[in-house]
Amino acid sequence: MSGFPERLKAARLRLGMTQEQLGFELNVTKASVSAWENGREAPGFRLLPRLREILGISLDDLLCGAEPGGGTAEPRYLYGAEVRNEAEAVLLKSFRRLSAKRRQALLDMIE
Repeated sequence: MSGFPERLKAARLRLGMTQEQLGFELNVTKASVSAWENGREAPGFRLLPRLREILGISLDDLLCGAEPGGGTAEPRYLYGAEVRNEAEAVLLKSFRRLSAKRRQALLDMIE
């Protein structure tokens, strides 16, 4: 059975995020995320709701590995945004992987 560090890393990797990107979203350093994933430290309670939103995973599953039925529930929210279908989820994941400069260029192009 995997522990919190392994579940955190797996959830981050499922989204194709780097430690730096997750840290940016949480307003913490890459080193903090690395420490959590290596079991040297744990995130503070104030970060847990944001982790749930960003990773699209229940806190039960993330903290305890206790998702009912043994699987991970399909996220209704991804990065705090409501996801209506798989196509939107793919677009949002791809957008979040872009550098800040490329995100802005894409937004400018859309407008």
